[in-house]
Amino acid sequence: MFEYKGIAIRPIEEADLEKMVALRADPRIWMRLGDISMVNSRSQHEWFQGLEGDPRRRYYVLCTAEVDFLGIVRMDEIDWVNRSARVGGDILPKYQRQGFGTKMFSLIKKYCFDYLNLNRLWLLVIDSNDAARDLYIKAGFVDEGRQRNAIYRDGVYHDYIMMSLLRSEAGQDRT
Repeated sequence: MFEYKGIAIRPIEEADLEKMVALRADPRIWMRLGDISMVNSRSQHEWFQGLEGDPRRRYYVLCTAEVDFLGIVRMDEIDWVNRSARVGGDILPKYQRQGFGTKMFSLIKKYCFDYLNLNRLWLLVIDSNDAARDLYIKAGFVDEGRQRNAIYRDGVYHDYIMMSLLRSEAGQDRT
């Protein structure tokens, strides 16, 4: 378990998979993701099995001392040569807007920059997801590019905005 500023990440256990299926089934979550494939217990278990031994992907459960499952933290497309990774996370709707997203990104930065020795973190966000964009900007991420009309939701095309943060830009928040 890695803990920072009152929030922690821990390895995903098989017992967490049903909570992950429920998280992914919530339209408030999947409507904001690039992949809107529906998952069930079997497909979630197959995904879980595929994580083992894959050095380019790390997934964790986000938790606190009081709450065992707030959501998940993703680190994928990890490039160990160029020291870069795509990061993100999904928090159960009942825990959103309580400051956990801000704490989650502080933890992600600390873990990735100070423990994994990464130099660049990046993410993609749908242009209509203002709350997420505000969170990422608050965490220090800057716009890096735009994939025009890359995401189709509810009959409308949206841009995918790429944002990134370099270790040198992370500042005092990592300590």
